[in-house]
Amino acid sequence: MTSKIQGEGNYDAARQYDEKTRKFIEEKRKAGEELKGSSKDAQPELTDAEREALRHAKSGDEDRRDADELRRLEEARKR
Repeated sequence: MTSKIQGEGNYDAARQYDEKTRKFIEEKRKAGEELKGSSKDAQPELTDAEREALRHAKSGDEDRRDADELRRLEEARKR
């Protein structure tokens, strides 16, 4: 069943992913296989692209500073 309107996100794709994930886990449990590990174990180090992105990312303080500056400018504009 495919919906023409997806809006925010693709509900059909999310539903299919959930069903396949559930099926995968169920098959592993029935076979007696242990499910362990985490995404951090799969990629313990940052890639070069991730390191580069983090160099350019804002910290929480910068976001707060930008919000304060925007408020100040808005107030000045109202005067």
